[in-house]
Amino acid sequence: MKILVVDDSNFVRSLVGKALQINIPNLELLMANNGVEGYNLYRTEKPDLIIMDLLMPEMNGWELLKLIREVDSSIKIIVFSADVQRATRDEIEIFGITSFIHKPFNKEKSEQLINIVKGEFGA
Repeated sequence: MKILVVDDSNFVRSLVGKALQINIPNLELLMANNGVEGYNLYRTEKPDLIIMDLLMPEMNGWELLKLIREVDSSIKIIVFSADVQRATRDEIEIFGITSFIHKPFNKEKSEQLINIVKGEFGA
């Protein structure tokens, strides 16, 4: 399985990556620190799943989500954001996201993420 993590925080990317690597066998992990890098990796690497933040420099998560959905309506996307407004969640759910997880990333959120990935992919 190939997972792309797109977040401008190196700390968050590291925590999410470690949680995934420990719990998901045969994982190929890709990392990007903004939407532009994320989109380029998406196009060249064709991941099975994207985990993305919404608030990033250069290209934010909304823009990235819209670009990806223009070319791929089926890829699984988990949004991981500190933006807890219901309106934000409703707005991005229109794009057919797999799940929305609120930051900060902690043990509970790690378990939630792993359960979603295992549930979607049988990993």
